[in-house]
Amino acid sequence: MKHYIITRINFKDLDLLDKYLRVTKEVLIPCLKAQTVKDFTLAIITNAETVDYLREQLDFPFVPFYGTSVHSHMIEEGVNIQTRHDCDDFMSKNYVETIQKNYYESYLKYDSFIIQSQPVKLIYDTGEEKNLPPYHERRCSMFLSLCQREVTRHVFERKHGQMYEISQKVLTLPVGHTKWVIHGNNLTLVRRRRRH
Repeated sequence: MKHYIITRINFKDLDLLDKYLRVTKEVLIPCLKAQTVKDFTLAIITNAETVDYLREQLDFPFVPFYGTSVHSHMIEEGVNIQTRHDCDDFMSKNYVETIQKNYYESYLKYDSFIIQSQPVKLIYDTGEEKNLPPYHERRCSMFLSLCQREVTRHVFERKHGQMYEISQKVLTLPVGHTKWVIHGNNLTLVRRRRRH
């Protein structure tokens, strides 16, 4: 079994990169170091111009990928568990352990399945937490792992909400494993504001 946690730190704007890295170093990196199960690889989708800077800034080993090269790598290397996780978000210390436990309990039942986490929203500056509407089998969370016995797909094949389309089953972890961190520079929120 191979397990990759895949995140994106792919900014041309170095000012924005530093803002994200501040949160990454305060939130995600300590979470990765605290995992009760260490059997995973961190993959970062980035660009060649900033990869050395990321190595200096992040106190955690990672494999860099450029553009969509990560997609073919997941398939060619047979990465059975592909977890997408934003670089500025929180995971519990037993998140990897829980995903892998669910994988081993389910991989003989389903060729392809999703393990998703029901997150809460965490306001970075205040520490306030808010519940989010529940995710379900037809609306997948942004915190998800694509699990496959025989690897033929990659975890970025669809937008997260539609990932159920390429799996036989969606399993949902309870609240507490992940937090969507809102820190004022979130690109997803900026894009939403532009649409409205």
